[in-house]
Amino acid sequence: MFQLLVFLAVLFAFAALAWMLFLPALVANQVRQRTGFDLTFERLVVNPFTGEIDARGIVVTNPPTYPVKDFLVVRRLTADVEMLTLLNPRPVVATATIELAKVTFVRREAGHNNTTAFQNRMLTGEENPVPVPGRAPKGMLVKDLTVALDELVVADHSGKVPSVQDFKLGFRHSYRDVSELKQLLAPSALMALLPAAPALKELLPGRLGEAVGEAAREAVQAAKYQEAAGSGEKSKGYFDALEESKKP
Repeated sequence: MFQLLVFLAVLFAFAALAWMLFLPALVANQVRQRTGFDLTFERLVVNPFTGEIDARGIVVTNPPTYPVKDFLVVRRLTADVEMLTLLNPRPVVATATIELAKVTFVRREAGHNNTTAFQNRMLTGEENPVPVPGRAPKGMLVKDLTVALDELVVADHSGKVPSVQDFKLGFRHSYRDVSELKQLLAPSALMALLPAAPALKELLPGRLGEAVGEAAREAVQAAKYQEAAGSGEKSKGYFDALEESKKP
C-alpha cells in the first residue's frame, strides 16, 4: 500500500508538471487555430481543482493581414472561479484582476478592425458571423473585478493617410457584481478614458461601442453638473463673505 501511494504521488507530480509545462503552448495553439492571432505567455498556471488562474506577461499580436502587429500586452490576469457554478447557466468568478500594459486598436479598412475580428473568431470561429435569432449569449457574474490600463493606442489605416493616437491613461478601477459589459463603463470609471472615448466608440464592437458612447455622454454631463455646482458653491461663499463684511 505504501509503495502504491508513493507511485501515485510521483505520478500525480509528473502529471502536474506536464500540465504546467504544456498548458501555455496548448492554449496558444488553440487561440492561433481559432482566431489567427498569435498568443504567448511568460507564465500560465491553472488549478483545475480550485479554479484559480494566474497568467503573467500575455502578448497577443495581430495576423499578418493587419498593418500593425501590436494588439494586447497584459501584465497580469488572475481569476478565482467558483467551480461548482460552471454547471449553471451563469458561472461565477469570485475575484478577477486584469492589468493591461498596452492595448492597440487597429482599423484595417472601413468596417474591419482587430477587436471585432478577435472577439468574433473567439466566440464563433468566424470573423463576420451571421446572427442567430433567439440565441442569447452565456452570461457570467464577477463579484469583485479590478481593471487597469496604462496605455491605449488607436491606429486607423482605413484612409489614404494612416493616423495614430497614443493615450497615456493610467486607468485603474474596481467593480462589484459585474454581469454586463456596460457596467465597466460607469461615468465614474469613464472619466479617465474620456479623451479616448470617441475613438473607442468607433472601434469597439457592437454593444460595447454603443455603451462607450452612452457612458461618455453621461460622464460629460456629470462633469458639467459638478462644475456648475462648484461654481454655485463659490458664488454662495462669496456672497456670504460679503454679507459678513457688511455687518458692524
